[in-house]
Amino acid sequence: MDLSAISDNIKALKDRTKAPFFMAVVKGNAYGHGLVEVARTAVASGADWLGTAQLTEAIALRNAGITAPILSWLYLASQTSDTILEALENNIDVSLGSVHQLQVLAGIAQRLGRPAVVHLELDSGLSRGGARKEDWAELVAHARQAELDGTVLVRGIWTHLAWADVPAHPGNASAVAEFEDAVREAREAGLTPELRHVSSSANILDRPEFHFDMVRAGLAIYGLAPADHLNPTDFGLRPALSVTAPLVMVKKVPAGTGVSYEHQAITYEPRYLGLIPLGYADGIPKGISGRSVVDIGGRSVPVIGKVCMDQFMVDLGPDATGIDVGDTAVLFGDPATGAASADDWGAAIGSHGDEIINRIAPRLPRIYASSERASLDGASSEGTYECPDYQEPAAAGQDNVA
Repeated sequence: MDLSAISDNIKALKDRTKAPFFMAVVKGNAYGHGLVEVARTAVASGADWLGTAQLTEAIALRNAGITAPILSWLYLASQTSDTILEALENNIDVSLGSVHQLQVLAGIAQRLGRPAVVHLELDSGLSRGGARKEDWAELVAHARQAELDGTVLVRGIWTHLAWADVPAHPGNASAVAEFEDAVREAREAGLTPELRHVSSSANILDRPEFHFDMVRAGLAIYGLAPADHLNPTDFGLRPALSVTAPLVMVKKVPAGTGVSYEHQAITYEPRYLGLIPLGYADGIPKGISGRSVVDIGGRSVPVIGKVCMDQFMVDLGPDATGIDVGDTAVLFGDPATGAASADDWGAAIGSHGDEIINRIAPRLPRIYASSERASLDGASSEGTYECPDYQEPAAAGQDNVA
């Protein structure tokens, strides 16, 4: 994890917006990069807000001593929810998209003795969280009454665009117009929201007219493409995450050898195979077989055979000269170093890089580097430390049987 890439990416994104406030979205363990480490880097690099999906993530940030404003937007409304109470006690803003949620929050705020600070969410077409247009007036009226009762304070109004990843889609303009109507209606009802926010990563790069008072940067912080037509390098962004593993075995096999389960790959001539100690339990998708490459010592070698739970094989070719057990295999990372990117791996399985980086399992050790560019084996000479509380697995076999 190259934390300097996170920092540089945030600064590059901030340069592209005139919005007064910038939110760094760190949900999903900061897209697999490490919740607390990325959040600290983000705040130090100029992020005004942090965003999480789950309340437990937001609470973890507070427990780590991070005091920056946080918005969290996905929770089960329950009148006995100690988690919601703990979030409000820790000055965490929460999203509110229904009258039921409002009533629950108001009840918890009464227990707390001060208002729950909320951002009203409009469902502008995603059909996910938030209140639909036809339910908006009722939500606004109840929110205003709750403000008068002292149980709720509306700090913001927000939405997420259904076509956010396709910035030119006309549905975005329609949704933003609906959003502006919703803000106007809220103000006419007596609400005075400080923050209007719509834009995610793609819109930060491609639709400056959608930036309003705050933008929410997620995938672009981590250096990946937030939309198919946007090349991160065109905006000065670079990937922060590289996934590497040692080559634990090299063996020569004859022609006609079946490889891995069900022998979905069979060698057509004598080949050398390499064994990589990562598998789908680590987040390596099964669909990469025959479609993705791994870099070993500057050589791109294809994945061969079915990916197993804890390991997969690569085809080293008919001549493995120069490749030895213990060499570092780079699965994906920064293309500027010659590695495949997470976006490349995502395309190989008909998806995107964000799915790939979010698959990376907690059991993989994270090493954080703050140098200008982290080295491919996960270490650097400056500002490197290992993720705490990681238990090193038993050493894999190191015999070279070639």
